[in-house]
Amino acid sequence: MSAMLTVGALATPVAHGAWFESLVPQGETYTVREIDRDLAFVIDGFIYDARSSCFLAVGDRVVFFEGRHGIDYRATIYDLDSRERCELLLRRRLS
Repeated sequence: MSAMLTVGALATPVAHGAWFESLVPQGETYTVREIDRDLAFVIDGFIYDARSSCFLAVGDRVVFFEGRHGIDYRATIYDLDSRERCELLLRRRLS
């Protein structure tokens, strides 16, 4: 019985993540391409500065929870891989 409860508890975050990902429209996910010491990130062609620690990793898939990619100065992203939110400021387009 105890083992069943443990397995069920471990499966819940995975199920929640899959459920959330199914709500994200196709083409609305972005990829972290480069990281500079958890201070700045390149996300699909734009440089963003962290407003707080984000703990993103290269290759993480993110969605813009608040703000629009490459348009809005302030944005909040949700990391689909670590299931964490991060607040960012748009610096500029990567040249």
